[in-house]
Amino acid sequence: AGILFALSDMVAQRFENKSSSQDDDDDDDDHQQTAPPSLDAIRMISSGLVGLLYFGPAAHAWYNMIFQLLPGTSLISTLQKAALGQCFFGPSFTCLFFAIALVRSGTFSFRHWGTKIRQDLPGAWMAGLGFWPFVDLVSYSLIAPQWIPLFVNACSFVWTIYISLVSNRAKQSE
Repeated sequence: AGILFALSDMVAQRFENKSSSQDDDDDDDDHQQTAPPSLDAIRMISSGLVGLLYFGPAAHAWYNMIFQLLPGTSLISTLQKAALGQCFFGPSFTCLFFAIALVRSGTFSFRHWGTKIRQDLPGAWMAGLGFWPFVDLVSYSLIAPQWIPLFVNACSFVWTIYISLVSNRAKQSE
């Protein structure tokens, strides 16, 4: 999970750098080629650590617990598991990711964190509704329980690109 999270953040930074260089090109009258912005290694490392120290173990514990609470792979059981993930695991993970981004940028306070949550969690949660229920449907109904954390980690590569972009959005606009 740690490597996937670091790679996801690297891809997110590439998107951010590409977007900002296109904006600079639009503002640049003489259209000179400039060197691409470098990647923020500290940001990549902190994202990797979130994956390694939090997401990997938390996902493993979550899936163990969810299968104990709701055994089986029926449609009802799968929908219940997906709903619990959307209501509890996803938002808590996203809030933690926001906090880490604020700590890394040197702007963390509980007030800033609360503002970030109020501003960005609803949109991130809505985006997650378009992604994670599909992942849950596949994982709970087609993947053996012992392989679900690995499958979800692979899927989280895409999600972490998105959440890294959202987490660092305020920093980009300042």
